[in-house]
Amino acid sequence: MKVLQLVSSSLGFYGTERVVVTLSAALEEMGVNTVVGAFVNSAKTIHVEVLDHAKSRGLKTEYILCHGRLDRRAIRTLCDIVERHEIDIIHCHGIKPVLYALLAARHKNVRLINTCHTWDFDSTKDSLISALERCLLHAFDRVVVVSDHMVPQLRRFGLRADVVYNGIDMQPFSNSSSDLKHRMNWCGRPVIGAIGRLAPQKGLQYLLRAAPEVLRENPNTLFVLVGDGPERNALETEATHLGIRSSVCFLGVREDIPELLSSMDVVVMPSLFEGLPMALLEAMASGRAVVASRVGGIPNAIQERVNGVMLSPGDVSGLTAALCDLLKNRELRLALGQKARETVGSRFSAASMAKRYLEVYPWAALPTETQCLTHDVH
Repeated sequence: MKVLQLVSSSLGFYGTERVVVTLSAALEEMGVNTVVGAFVNSAKTIHVEVLDHAKSRGLKTEYILCHGRLDRRAIRTLCDIVERHEIDIIHCHGIKPVLYALLAARHKNVRLINTCHTWDFDSTKDSLISALERCLLHAFDRVVVVSDHMVPQLRRFGLRADVVYNGIDMQPFSNSSSDLKHRMNWCGRPVIGAIGRLAPQKGLQYLLRAAPEVLRENPNTLFVLVGDGPERNALETEATHLGIRSSVCFLGVREDIPELLSSMDVVVMPSLFEGLPMALLEAMASGRAVVASRVGGIPNAIQERVNGVMLSPGDVSGLTAALCDLLKNRELRLALGQKARETVGSRFSAASMAKRYLEVYPWAALPTETQCLTHDVH
């Protein structure tokens, strides 16, 4: 079986892109020939991080240059990729891959699958795009969602969806340690971190609004925000207005996430909506105490006060209390972190994700030996 993992690369290397690379590498280890293809929009800032990361894992990659919303040359490029690699399945991640895969596969014996990584939107434009995506998905062989809460959302539009939880490669996050705290001059300071794209969806303004009260109780606390995005300037301005700018560190995009996580005492994800965030799973795999919003697929991973803490989105007072409680209770932090690591290892590994996708991939495209493998997984 030969699978093309198709993604738009317009934002950088965040959750969806991490899933694509992690899944592709795990499928390769199971004997599935995998190619990572990414659209590159020539009219915007060019991001090829997903291809760079795929290459670093030894995966085959393809670069699809795209001019504007609908580029005939990009369709021809995709057709050529399908033919050269003798692709059986195009696995899409996002609206642009969905549209182009449909156009490229019209006259080819190729099966189509799409993973919906989230189904909540914070703008009218995104809602309209999702409506178009829903229409197109009726022509797909299989549709996958990454959390249980998304199934009824798609069912309302006549779409049947399989659930496949995201998974991560545990190895980089197991026993990760470094002298980063010393190099960053964070020694002796409690560190509360947030990792992800700085976008409205992530609710990071609520973390900043909780910070003044946390600092009153723990004056030496450092808040570390890792990532970049459209909200960075607004968040920096808010930190200044709250009088906490000297206690907030904006690191931008980093490649040393395991080392950063090992330097944090608590990881916060105050999102307004999510699918099943890779950043959450990575923090849990690192044995960190996690405080997250009770949204999307997060309750699929976290059990309250067993392996993390959950709050309603926008609950600043609840977030403040949870952070103060964790900072003064090292034993609780360690206990939550240990259970979090065990949860990811047992339910959200890269191998378990890949095995589940092998069960979902259209059977007509599977060779006999792979069908036996997927049968054994059941």
